[in-house]
Amino acid sequence: MTPQEGEEKDLHPPPVSSSSLVVGKRKRSKSGRRRSSEEAEEQRLTQLLFGGGALPSFGVTKQPESASTKKKRKRKDKKRKKEKETISQNEDENGDDENDDGQDLLFEIDRTGVDPSTQMVNGENEDKNNNAVVPLVDQKEKEKEKDDGPVWVDEEDAKLEINLLQTDRLRKLRLSRTDTGVLNGVELERRMRERYQSTMERTAHTEWADITTTTTTTTTTTTESNRKTGVILDQEDNHQGSSVSLLRETGKRRLEPHSLDIVRCPNVNLSDHATNKSSSTAVVRVVQFHPGSDPERPLLFTAGLDKTLRFYQVGGSDDGDDDKSKKIHGIHFPNFPIYSASFLGTTGNVVVSSRRRHFYIYDAVAGKLNHIPKIVGRDEKSWEVCTASPDGKTIAFGGNDGYIVLYDARSRQWIDNLKLNGNVRTISFDPDGRYVLAAGSDGEVYRWHVQSRKCVERFANVDGTPCSSLAVSSQHLAVGAHSGVVNLYQNSINPNDHWQPPSQSSRWTTAAAAAPARTLVKSIMNIQTGIHATCFSSDGQILAMSSKLERDHQGLKLLHVPTATVFANWPTAATPLGYVWSMDFSPNSHYLALGNDKGKCLLYRLNHYCKSNDS
Repeated sequence: MTPQEGEEKDLHPPPVSSSSLVVGKRKRSKSGRRRSSEEAEEQRLTQLLFGGGALPSFGVTKQPESASTKKKRKRKDKKRKKEKETISQNEDENGDDENDDGQDLLFEIDRTGVDPSTQMVNGENEDKNNNAVVPLVDQKEKEKEKDDGPVWVDEEDAKLEINLLQTDRLRKLRLSRTDTGVLNGVELERRMRERYQSTMERTAHTEWADITTTTTTTTTTTTESNRKTGVILDQEDNHQGSSVSLLRETGKRRLEPHSLDIVRCPNVNLSDHATNKSSSTAVVRVVQFHPGSDPERPLLFTAGLDKTLRFYQVGGSDDGDDDKSKKIHGIHFPNFPIYSASFLGTTGNVVVSSRRRHFYIYDAVAGKLNHIPKIVGRDEKSWEVCTASPDGKTIAFGGNDGYIVLYDARSRQWIDNLKLNGNVRTISFDPDGRYVLAAGSDGEVYRWHVQSRKCVERFANVDGTPCSSLAVSSQHLAVGAHSGVVNLYQNSINPNDHWQPPSQSSRWTTAAAAAPARTLVKSIMNIQTGIHATCFSSDGQILAMSSKLERDHQGLKLLHVPTATVFANWPTAATPLGYVWSMDFSPNSHYLALGNDKGKCLLYRLNHYCKSNDS
């Protein structure tokens, strides 16, 4: 038997000392307090979550309750329970959806971003009779929300400090020269908004470029002008000489020959030279009136080698002078001397080109500048010759080696190439935009149908020298040559006659191989140097011709088209024209604008057309 088996088990525990009993009581008291504290915390959280008015203790341990406190708490719980039962009975009687205050709701549904007018909660807002959705938000509250201020405001803007004197671009935001120029972000934003409104809304009057209004105005003005004009050109007569009448008149709209009633007005860009004595004196290469502007107060632009495109309005001055022009605004093109520019129809867009491979399309309405780096598929480094169709859809550029590049102004894509034998010197569209005409160094005039891109006509100019200018009216075609001769032809063609060369291998080098010769109306030889610009009036009764190599009256002549005679009374030797580089007639021919080599845009009023409208 082992010692362990022989040992007798002691059934009575050894006596415990008093000190060990105290330690055990302490342990039991600590565990009890811990359990009571956990129970109290659990009860507090339960009351906080499901109601009962308990407040968070924020880490403070709740002490054990006394007997009197427990009795008071039990009485309060019974009273609260009875109140809840009473409230629940009332809700059962009156319905559960009368509690609009939402104070006893345990949670809310987040409907951020949902239209309040179509919200439904568990189908409670759906009309049971007609299944209509009942709006949750009143209409007045919705309007109030729309009238609220910004959704978010950066509080740091008020703490910023911006010095307007640090940069030149911010100096214009100063209210006066004595302004210290230190602003916070909020004030800077306010001044920038005021600056934008003052420059774009009040200064840039671009109502003329609204497509919806200008199209209606243009159609109405054209119809009214045709009705009042009473000038019907005879297409069936064969005009063999200058003595044969070219028009069939019906009365007072007829323009009398030999003497022209013309009055000089203040220069279009007079305000620029008056306010800035150091204003540019660069050549005004382009001047053009907007075809859809008001005939009484037409709008025009000037452009030239000073790299600036400027817009003016005749009769828009503040002093009430109907003939004084007011500057609308201008835009500068760095390193881009402007050689050609044209309105794109009745829109507010202007195409601007130079001796660069890139060009611009400027939206005057939105103030947006579109940069076209190049025409894909073409290697030209210069687009010096450029013109736009009357409808503004097509732009024709003069390219290298006799190519005419057609470009779509809307899609900004290349359309097609047209080819003539010589170098391209001048391009023009006919008034209805169906045909594009071009001429160049080979002395021949080409006409293409825009839609089919077929050459419908080709003839040699009678002069035989290189052609430098083209002007087209509804009934006449004027061809200016380097010799100073302007040949006037009748502008008539059969739209169905798409002429083709005798053989595809022909080089079309002679007039015999080209289309039948045109009937020449008159050769005007009043200018001794090369013709640079030609332009018809709106009704085709006046043809303006100019040469940039002769000054004053020797470089500009006006032709009375019905009789093919030059006006003798104007211009005179005392007319200070300078060297005329560009010119254009306003809508209804109320005004004639001339751009010269001194950077001035001269303006003249034609009283015949003004009196005709008044009558």
